[in-house]
Amino acid sequence: MEKKKILVVEDEFVTAAALRLCLEGMGCAVVGTADTGERAVKAAAEYKPDLILMDIILKGEMSGITAADIIRHQYDIPIIYFTGQSDEATINRALESEPFGYIVKPFEEKNLKSSIMMALYKHSIDLKLKASEERYRTIAELSDDGIFIIANDYSVAYANGSAVRILNRKPTEIIDKSLNDLVPEEMFRQIRTVIDEVHATNKSKQIRQEYRFGGCQLWFDTAAIPLTTADDSIWQVMMIIHDITDQVMLEEKMAREGITQLEKNMEQFQYLNDQIRNPLQVITGLTMLEKGPYQEKILEQAAMIDNLVSKLDMGWYNSEKVRNFLLRHYRHDGKIDNEAETLGVPGQNREVMIP
Repeated sequence: MEKKKILVVEDEFVTAAALRLCLEGMGCAVVGTADTGERAVKAAAEYKPDLILMDIILKGEMSGITAADIIRHQYDIPIIYFTGQSDEATINRALESEPFGYIVKPFEEKNLKSSIMMALYKHSIDLKLKASEERYRTIAELSDDGIFIIANDYSVAYANGSAVRILNRKPTEIIDKSLNDLVPEEMFRQIRTVIDEVHATNKSKQIRQEYRFGGCQLWFDTAAIPLTTADDSIWQVMMIIHDITDQVMLEEKMAREGITQLEKNMEQFQYLNDQIRNPLQVITGLTMLEKGPYQEKILEQAAMIDNLVSKLDMGWYNSEKVRNFLLRHYRHDGKIDNEAETLGVPGQNREVMIP
């Protein structure tokens, strides 16, 4: 197993030497030592250690806390504070820089070893978590759907690129802002109702929503998913908004075209009925008035034609039922048809934005 590289930042020579011996006896590799905050930052950049033992009080102008903060932001190296300062004010200042441990001098080898093991383990978990979060964030940013994470106070904790485009605002105008300030009142009321239901049931919910903005009609399929903590309490709700305006408009366009075609078919059925059945009745009547060798055959063929026309009548009847169903289902009352002619059927690359 590869030795873990440790950087020791300590301005007392005797203590630094004792730490080196102890760490090497534990199987670690001490890659260097530094006695000031400035040298600690340079050594971190040069050696890229797996962990740093950092004294809080150092020579020079830069304290160990300041050096640790710089190293954490620039190099993401775990740091354990190693100090003789144990007063509450010092500890509170140290905790603000998010250390991976805090050891008070004089140290015990057992405590030092366990602190190092815990710090290295925690840092490895943090790296995996960050990598996982980055993968999910990348996937979210590539999504064409708007993805929001909504806090319990209805403020936006996260919005992907598509969500930013839907709201037609800058990211800085969205994050930590209340949804009530970002979307129309009616839309907010619907979203709030969904979020409240997710909180009440701790279950996902999916709804189809229709909105009208400045003469433009939009449809969204929205999924609300609870994000829970380890004890199953909901701390945020993720909302995935899929724009289905193109789909709905296309369905209505197809329905309108279907009704038009059905009406044409019904006219043809009626025409065939008039043009075939009326002459057929004349032929049948004349055949029955005068018996002849072909009378039976003529009447048989006339009955077959009459049966065919009856089937056409049934097709007309079924078309009428389909037409009535479409009219009820798609509400084609003239108003929607006029709107559709005005709006048209949007293309697949249309970007929907909330004014």
